[in-house]
Amino acid sequence: MKTYSNKHHHPSPLFFFGAEGKIPYFTKLTSMKLNKYYLLTACLAVGSFAHAQVPVKGTVTDEHKKALAYTTVRLLRSDSTFVQGTVTDSIGCYRLENVQKGNYLLSLSSIGYEAKVYPFAVGDTEKVLPVVYLKENSVQLDGVTVTGSSFIRKKDHILVIPDRIQKSHSYSGYDLLYNLMIPGLNVNANKGIVRTARGEATLYINGVKAELREIQNLRPKEIEKIEYYDTPSGIYTGDIASINYVTKTYQLGGYISLDGWQNIGYLAGNYNLGAKMDRNQWSYTFFSGYNMNKYDGIQENRTEGMNISNSYINRNLVNQDAFLRDNQQYAQFKVNYKAEKYNIYGLAGLVRKSTPENNQGNLLHYENSAYEDVLSLSSATEKNLKPSMCVDGLFYPTSRQRIHINVMGNYAHNTYSRNYTENELESFTYADEDLYSFRAMGVYNITFKNSSVGASFLHDHYISSSLYEGDYCSWQHLWRGESLLNLSYMQHLFDNKVTLMINPGFSLLNYKLHTQAKRQDWTFRTNSWIRYQLHANHLFSLGFAMGNFQPDISYVNTVDQTIDFLRIQRGNPNLDNPVLQEYFFTYDATLNPVNLQISSWYTKIKNNVSVDYYSEGEKLISSYQSNTTYDKWKLELIASCRISEDLRINSTLKYERFKILGAQGLSTDHFMASLQANYFIKSFTLSAWGKSTEKTLDNKKLAIKKAPALYGISLRYNKENWMAEVGTENPFTRKNNYREYSCMSAYQYYQVRTSRIYQQTAYVKLAYTFDFGKKTSREANTVDKSINSAILKVR
Repeated sequence: MKTYSNKHHHPSPLFFFGAEGKIPYFTKLTSMKLNKYYLLTACLAVGSFAHAQVPVKGTVTDEHKKALAYTTVRLLRSDSTFVQGTVTDSIGCYRLENVQKGNYLLSLSSIGYEAKVYPFAVGDTEKVLPVVYLKENSVQLDGVTVTGSSFIRKKDHILVIPDRIQKSHSYSGYDLLYNLMIPGLNVNANKGIVRTARGEATLYINGVKAELREIQNLRPKEIEKIEYYDTPSGIYTGDIASINYVTKTYQLGGYISLDGWQNIGYLAGNYNLGAKMDRNQWSYTFFSGYNMNKYDGIQENRTEGMNISNSYINRNLVNQDAFLRDNQQYAQFKVNYKAEKYNIYGLAGLVRKSTPENNQGNLLHYENSAYEDVLSLSSATEKNLKPSMCVDGLFYPTSRQRIHINVMGNYAHNTYSRNYTENELESFTYADEDLYSFRAMGVYNITFKNSSVGASFLHDHYISSSLYEGDYCSWQHLWRGESLLNLSYMQHLFDNKVTLMINPGFSLLNYKLHTQAKRQDWTFRTNSWIRYQLHANHLFSLGFAMGNFQPDISYVNTVDQTIDFLRIQRGNPNLDNPVLQEYFFTYDATLNPVNLQISSWYTKIKNNVSVDYYSEGEKLISSYQSNTTYDKWKLELIASCRISEDLRINSTLKYERFKILGAQGLSTDHFMASLQANYFIKSFTLSAWGKSTEKTLDNKKLAIKKAPALYGISLRYNKENWMAEVGTENPFTRKNNYREYSCMSAYQYYQVRTSRIYQQTAYVKLAYTFDFGKKTSREANTVDKSINSAILKVR
């Protein structure tokens, strides 16, 4: 089939463009005119051939003439604009299809080798390029800027090469990941959250794990490429998904960065400071920050039904007043030493969080009951302080081996208090906790020509001691440890078109609560899959995963807490270990300029930990159980498209079906669609996003939730070391309602809830980085700002 450049007109069905201009062409031809028709058709074929698209092929080897498999090959125009890309096969050969006549640059790069750019011209026939030799010891090539985003499928991951526009319109690593629009990744750049269909992804920088929520201090212009492991293997075995930022490194210099985010509509802010100094093989990093929230406007209307002592009570709860105020501060100091064979760092951090006010007042109206209408008031406060230390080391005994060791420990002191009143009745709870936690991890991986073998070990340990005072006095001492061992074997077959991953392992969970018998659970674990690469641009994956996760440590106790004067919340020390089974199928395609992913997932959670309601005397007990089964099936279509150099879009269409077996059962399903668009103009980025209503089944609450449609728009300015952004969410929506309902034998409720944080809001964000000395790469802010607690709280 002949193809035409978009700069040329297609022949009209009524006119032929010849040397004499337009000649009428009638569909009814006489035999006398047929010879002229054939002549003109032949001329047209010759003209088309002049613009024909031909293949370009060649071979890549090292200096010893050994074939370099899976070398990244990028075809660039003479102005460095990206045209298309591929990778070499197992014998170092590559082939680029449908290349038009003209002058080009061929960019070749492979980890461990110097990159090379080879200029050449394409004519009217197939172009066979001479063998290109790459030298060992990778050196960053200057002077070539790729201006087209490249998604290249490697043996076990997707290699993404950001283009000039995506980098220049990003300020942080999250911004760049958002602009790349990788199918299957949901990126919230403001909140620092990266999720996949299976859960949250783990982020790395040059192979070193970084805190998932914080990569604001990673400079996009220093990022060479991003590796996305949708089904992790090797050193990333055990992750749901892995994203590795590969960056440039520098020897001397430093920077100081400041950024702030301020909400408009209700009071909320996030302010951070970062500093780094590099000196040869040593680097020193300091991070600190402050964030806060302060808002009211919470409205709730809740209808409840309770079966207590063979009597049924109907109650309506209407929120009268609510107010929340909290704040958090953190600081971290990190020292890193990097040599040729190893990379070691140590850090110390401190996180403090306080919720001095969390108040809510409700009017309780009882229908057809002896109870009178009452006004209730709940007031809760929390304080948390967590110092922590960590030592991490990466070791490379040989070029094919890698060892990763991590040891981390922290201490948390947590306090929680709650006052509750109904008219003249009053309830009080105070809890004080000391929580010690420890983690040790070791990962080993060795790579061969067409396979790799690895092993990993992880142990988590918690010791919690909590003292409860008030309505129910109690002392709780919980000891819990979990050990995980995984082996992995990956094999590439049939010229690397088929990849098989086998990952057997087990988990041993021990926990002991004071006054209770010790419990121990063994669980088989695996994350095995097979992948078939039909073509460089078409990939099929089929897999099975099995694992377990622990019940929240705040559930495992014998504590009672007053919710109100009809309900009591109670822990359960006898919860089983939930077991997860997952089956998945995905199809990935790169159809320039569209990147497509179609996936189907089935998830089953046995021993699902959920709420449990039952009557005891004159009270309704709200506790926890582990005898339900949660089923979820999802079919998802995700497509990203570069419509033009300045306009990129990402869209999702999803169908989900949920079901709970046991506890009276619940089921629901829904469709959801979302769209994200980025438009780049000079130093500005205009972004818009929206998603439809979404209905889900909460497997912990055993409740069906319905969220409203949401949308937003933002405008960002990026120039050198400055970034400024303004944005708004739901600007034309007056009131977003979140609905939730559940129907169990002892307790039923239907709730409509809204808050100031769900309504029309806007924000302003500003960031600046000051560089001193020579340029240096920015460091990921790895501060873990989460604070765990085993305290049972009213929910």
